Amino acid sequence: MKIAVMGSSGLLGSAVCREVLARGHKLLSYSNSNRALPDPNGAYETTSLPLGQFDAVIRELFDQWPDALVNCAAISSPDLVDKDPQRASLINVDSARRLAEVSSHLGARHIHISTDMVFDGTSSPYRSTDTTNPLSEYGRQKLEAEKQVLQVTDKDLVVLRITLLNGNSPRGDRSPHERILSALANGQTPCLFTDEYRQTSSAENVAQLIVELIERPNLNGLFHWAGSEVVSRYELGRKILQRFGFKEDRIEPSTLLKSIDRVGSRPARLTFELAPLESKVKTRPATLEQQLEEMHLPASLYYWFRQHVDDPSCYHPRF
Repeated sequence: MKIAVMGSSGLLGSAVCREVLARGHKLLSYSNSNRALPDPNGAYETTSLPLGQFDAVIRELFDQWPDALVNCAAISSPDLVDKDPQRASLINVDSARRLAEVSSHLGARHIHISTDMVFDGTSSPYRSTDTTNPLSEYGRQKLEAEKQVLQVTDKDLVVLRITLLNGNSPRGDRSPHERILSALANGQTPCLFTDEYRQTSSAENVAQLIVELIERPNLNGLFHWAGSEVVSRYELGRKILQRFGFKEDRIEPSTLLKSIDRVGSRPARLTFELAPLESKVKTRPATLEQQLEEMHLPASLYYWFRQHVDDPSCYHPRF
């Protein structure tokens, strides 16, 4: 199959690209950035295809005529969305709908990626049929995108809500461990919440599921996916420090209640009920141990790591 991946420079998009190739499919890799980052391992080339220039997007996709399209492209930082909601909506909502329409015209299978942030965190674990109530503008935009994408067609379409992702991004600055280590390298003490819980997954695991869903055209609709364990942001931070050989006192515990003036209203507990999808697919939810094992040190932090790690026997950098 010929599979197009939009947003391939991101944490999830890059993982999907690797999985597409690993499963023997032909890859079309597209970045929403004006300057596409090359794959660190040189396994594939990425074409810059900004979604703000949608006429060019349409021409490219009709020229290539993919069998499936995975939309991982989004402005996912709540701060960036709040700063310019109109621009964010062009990517998160308008482009999402138009990509689904293009897939429908092409007869291509369409996978749209959404988020647990469409819920308010008061009634976990959430089923895919539960009532939504986003607390942030980002969550509201992703929910609107879901609605518009699902209105395009009910055939060859999956809307997949996912949770906080662990993994290794091309830029080395997207995932929780990359941000924590970067903060330490900049002399900061990360402040993480003891009362904010997430059912984390890994980009690699979600990518495996996405490619399986492409290969399984009988599975259509709105689904939830996450890892197998629930962890607080603070506990995740502690485990990340342990993984890389740093003392746990390098991060600071806090609570959502104490920080509401700084971070605003955030869902306290976002966890998913994975039925019915879990019983229908071969891919298994990733354990937290598996997610930690997949984490690599960003190459840009190598020399800092060598000079500042507390226990170098815990982790040996791999490049």
